[in-house]
Amino acid sequence: MHNNLSLQKIAYTLIIVIGVGWLSVIGKSILIPLTFGVLFSIFLYPIDKKILKYVHKRWLSIPLTFLAVLVPVLIVAMLFSYQIINIMDSLPSIESSLKDGVEQGISKLNKTLPFMKIDANALIGKSSNIADGSLAVVSKGLMSSASFLVSTGLCFLYTFFLLYYRKSFKNFIIYQFEKENRPDIKETLTEIKETIKSYVGGVGLVMVILSVLNTIGLTVIGIEHPMFWGVLAGVLSIIPYAGTAIGGMLPFIYALSTADSSWQPIAVLLYYMVIQQIEGNFITPNIVGNKVDINPFFAVLSIVILGTLWGVGGVLLALPLISITRIILGQFQSTEPIAILMSSSIMDKGKFRKWAENVD
Repeated sequence: MHNNLSLQKIAYTLIIVIGVGWLSVIGKSILIPLTFGVLFSIFLYPIDKKILKYVHKRWLSIPLTFLAVLVPVLIVAMLFSYQIINIMDSLPSIESSLKDGVEQGISKLNKTLPFMKIDANALIGKSSNIADGSLAVVSKGLMSSASFLVSTGLCFLYTFFLLYYRKSFKNFIIYQFEKENRPDIKETLTEIKETIKSYVGGVGLVMVILSVLNTIGLTVIGIEHPMFWGVLAGVLSIIPYAGTAIGGMLPFIYALSTADSSWQPIAVLLYYMVIQQIEGNFITPNIVGNKVDINPFFAVLSIVILGTLWGVGGVLLALPLISITRIILGQFQSTEPIAILMSSSIMDKGKFRKWAENVD
């Protein structure tokens, strides 16, 4: 009897997975900037192609492409820096307001449920050094800024060379296969390119839309620094499934300590709950589309694994990488069932039956 899942196949697969995982951990300082460089080069290619029609020099069109994308980002970053300074200056008063709010809330809770007997002083004492803790975070961030700048510089350098030598890299990959297989390889590379363009561009547009909606909502509610909290929540939406929720909790906690009325924190919470539903059911599906054809189980699994191996960079890269992996696995008959298992159409019973009928 033919055994599809033989012990030998399982052993080989485990060896490959362990080997790739080990290499990815020890080489993450090289792999993370390189992977971001590949994604950015594919996303920036259409912009560079249009600019190249006017300047006719690739070494000039690529820096101009960088500027076209970076200028809006730098403007937003400057606005962010200004608002961060204002928030840090008002941190002591925020701490005091937060303590008062917690004390009042615990007092009301003890009156309503006297059997709970919550000690407000003990609870507040554990979080009394908000300012000191924040300064420690800032100091830690400054210490790690050097490695971040190095990684960012490498990412731009890789992106430049990948755009400059793009035809050579593409031809090198295609010519590694037999002539009869080259059309399929070209089609696969095109599918990967379209997937990355759709994901990176779609996620960027979703971030902009959510930033605008969040800023407008927080302004209407009356929360201080609405642009900062709105854009921050929009940027955090890049984290699949949890980003929007995290982005909503931060202004909610801030509103608890600074809002003039008790209804404002509740309004912030309800507003972000509505925004999360709109984003998950309408905005992201219609903008990003179905290019990232991965079911939620493998999406979450990839986020957890790459987040564990590569940290924040792994979380951001998880979905495009798992989508590319699915596309590649789908091109080989022996690994096609794995690609089907990873796809969003996993519930279609005919998928596996059709594959099994085509197996010799």
